[in-house]
Order: sequence, then structure tokens, then C-alpha cells
Amino acid sequence: MNKNLSTEATLRDMAQYLKNLLPTDIPANYPILPMFTSIENEENIRRGIVALADFMQLFYYLLAEDSIKYEKPRSHSRLGKPPSIAVDFPFIYHTKSVLLNIGYHGVLSGNALLLSNLKTLNTIICCEGMEATTKISATKLMNCIRFLSDCGMAFENLHSDRLIEVTYPDNPAVLIGLKIMAAAQRDLLWKTKDEVFLRCDYRALSGIL
Repeated sequence: MNKNLSTEATLRDMAQYLKNLLPTDIPANYPILPMFTSIENEENIRRGIVALADFMQLFYYLLAEDSIKYEKPRSHSRLGKPPSIAVDFPFIYHTKSVLLNIGYHGVLSGNALLLSNLKTLNTIICCEGMEATTKISATKLMNCIRFLSDCGMAFENLHSDRLIEVTYPDNPAVLIGLKIMAAAQRDLLWKTKDEVFLRCDYRALSGIL
């Protein structure tokens, strides 16, 4: 998905590139596989995907604006090679994984997604939806959560024995979209290693790309 990026692309460049991949004209009606309608009804799913696309617009905008805080110098061995999100932009890779974990493991309850504990968030999710053997460190996980908070997400009970509650007060429908797109990325297991989540590709819900 990054074949058009310069080999010297920065985090800001990648954020802007991903932002440009987001859908700008999502149809009012498109087929949705039963695996998703078992989670929510079609009307709420479509509303949630539009809300998630708007959230991701903000996500990439803020990431580009604050890129200097999250930039990691590219290793000498990577110079001159096509940029890789997993290798060259770990902050995007980790924060995407946190979002996927929130959506995939979170239980919809009213206007919140409920999670059992922080350990449900530190798994790194590869682009084909599989779990990596390595984990996101506690420090990096909190950096991701702080950034998501800057994007408008709210996290309650992070350091208690109670269920973690994730909300998005500006538009709770974002959480439905997050739940659905996380399932699309993880359960459909795209053999092309397609990052459908990062570009909020509603076509994945029809099983056709």
C-alpha cells in the first residue's frame, strides 16, 4: 500500500499518504456479510463506518502534525528501501494494533467498549490480522493510549481491577465502526496482507476488494 512513497518518506509523509487512502464517498447502501450483521444491524454498521472514517481522518491529521514526537530514525540497513509501516513507523504499527485490540476484544455496552484488562491491548497485530509473538511494551502502550486520547477517545479504569471502559464522546458510533473493521481485518485474514483497517475500507464488509 506504500509503493508510491519515496524511500526517504517521513512519518508525516506516511500519515498523509494513509489519510489520502481513506474513503471520501461511502455509499449509503452496500452489502454486508452476515458475520458482521451478527454483531450489529446494517444501519448501525454503515453509520459506524462513516464515523470511523472521520475518526481516522483526525487520527492521521494529528499524527502528521505531531510527527516529530513519534518519528523514529530509520536504521542504516533500511536506507533506500521502500518504507514499511511495521519496520520504519512503529508508532503507527503499535497504535493501529491498540485500536484493533480495542475493537476486536471490546464488548459493546451502550456507548462504550469494555475490556477485561490492559493485557488485551498490548498484542501486536500483523497486517494479515494475525498476532505477532512480540508485545507492545508498557511505555509504548501508554504512549499509544495518550495519542488516542488526543484524538478524542476516553479511557476509564486503566489501572484498576474494574473493566476498562473505552468511549468516544464526540460520536459513539465510532466504536461500532471500530468493532466491525477490527473484525474485518482479523477474521477475514486477507491473504494479500491488505491493511483494510488503516484505510477504513468499507468494501471489506462485502468480502470484495
